[in-house]
Amino acid sequence: MNIYFLDDSKLSGLMRILLGYGRVFASTEREVASNRNSQSGIFVRELTKEYLNSYRIPGFRAFDNFKSFVLPARAKVADYPDEKWIDIKKGKDKTILVGLKACDLASFAILDKVFLDDADFVDPFYKKRRESLILVSSDCTYSSDNCFCNLLGNYPYALKGFDINLSEIDGGYLIESGSSLGNKVLEGLSLPDAKENQISERDKKRKKVLEKLQKTNSEFEKAFSGPDILVSGAFDSDAGWDLGSTCVSCSACTNVCPVCYCFTLFDREGKKKEQYERYMVWDSCQFKGFSQMAGGMNPRFSKMDQFKNRYYHKFFRFFKRYNIYKCTGCGRCIDNCLGDIDMREVLSGAYAYSGKNK
Repeated sequence: MNIYFLDDSKLSGLMRILLGYGRVFASTEREVASNRNSQSGIFVRELTKEYLNSYRIPGFRAFDNFKSFVLPARAKVADYPDEKWIDIKKGKDKTILVGLKACDLASFAILDKVFLDDADFVDPFYKKRRESLILVSSDCTYSSDNCFCNLLGNYPYALKGFDINLSEIDGGYLIESGSSLGNKVLEGLSLPDAKENQISERDKKRKKVLEKLQKTNSEFEKAFSGPDILVSGAFDSDAGWDLGSTCVSCSACTNVCPVCYCFTLFDREGKKKEQYERYMVWDSCQFKGFSQMAGGMNPRFSKMDQFKNRYYHKFFRFFKRYNIYKCTGCGRCIDNCLGDIDMREVLSGAYAYSGKNK
């Protein structure tokens, strides 16, 4: 895999080439105002020509995630009654996502296992959206206290899953391709090969961020050494799950999670007489009615049962089926929790309790 050097001044040129493929949505740092104050944050927004020259890729993940580009919060899936078969065709235009971090790329790999990899259960809507994406990732130049990707075997820099990856160094970026499409894009830039000292600088930056993550999460390593065994063993007891008592079932954690995909369907009247439309919308396992069955029965009626089920699915049920944990360690759930719940502390609590009973 060839590594090239992209001068700062040529970043806008890369973005112009990407705009030629379709709409570009980029992780962007901007001011967000409220009634009390304004603060800087990183959010995903469409990048148009007027912002090209001033655009810089943030060194940290976005506050929101890129899940909605393959699983929209609300999407029409059917008209009925209708005797016509709706052929879902792949469009010519691409959707380009810029500034994804390694945790974001990992989330697409997890979602692909559910919606693409099983030949008998391919979701045609997901497949169409997924195949339209061009993924342009970048290294994390810093981490937050809530990041824990290293506990899931991931890194704060991408090794695979991208079409193009950028690593920030002095004066610009090291840029590499991860696909034939990425190669085609880079050919249009005529970039020089990266020098050994530039690659060394990148590696040092990567090592520094990883070491900070390892130090931040050192106290949680035991709890993440085998979370599948841990949550399955602790599931039948409320002991060790104390942090769940502050959960208010707001679903913030599942909405911002890049790999939570629970949904429900609802119908409404169509524009034509006696015709109806069916929509798929996000749902959450943290809602009381999520598990309710016909007749009003609910096997997970209490908030604690709902709370534990989320961990059970992420770290046990999903792992047993796909051999991967349904979590990327991005820390967005911790950032957004109204109950101030830290997933690492929850698993550590379950671990401590299980250790007392061995």
